Amino acid sequence: MDPAVKKQALRTFTYGLYVIMSKEGEVVNAFTANWLTQVSFEPPLIAVSIENDAKSLSMIQHSQTFTINVLKTGQRELAGQLGRPYLKNPDKLAGIAYTMQQDAYPVLNDALAWTACKVQNSVPAGDSTVVIAEVVEAGVQSEGASLTMNEAGFRHAG
Repeated sequence: MDPAVKKQALRTFTYGLYVIMSKEGEVVNAFTANWLTQVSFEPPLIAVSIENDAKSLSMIQHSQTFTINVLKTGQRELAGQLGRPYLKNPDKLAGIAYTMQQDAYPVLNDALAWTACKVQNSVPAGDSTVVIAEVVEAGVQSEGASLTMNEAGFRHAG
């Protein structure tokens, strides 16, 4: 397989940009995700792919909870800031307003919408882990369009 053609083909897939937030003990972390999809209506299940070396993966595996924050169009800078690795940027949430729902689910104040999720299963998937979670609570905070990878100009493909 030609690696350049593979990369070009994978970049034609459409993705949104989301901020996944988790809390373990007193530590709250966030990362930008794009490999996310709803996989079931009843119960409402979401699958998200998380890199194996991400700080948030171990936090989510321990707490069994996380929040998906849907970014609004125009929030490219926020997506980029929260996409930086925790180990290099442990204070990346400094100055970013969020509130806690039920003491377990961090919600960005500026998110378009959010879902609180409880882990149901996880599956190893190459350099990542696919986490399948049930939506246990949700909120819509404003009207508007969701930020996409295409709008942000981010390019990610293996």
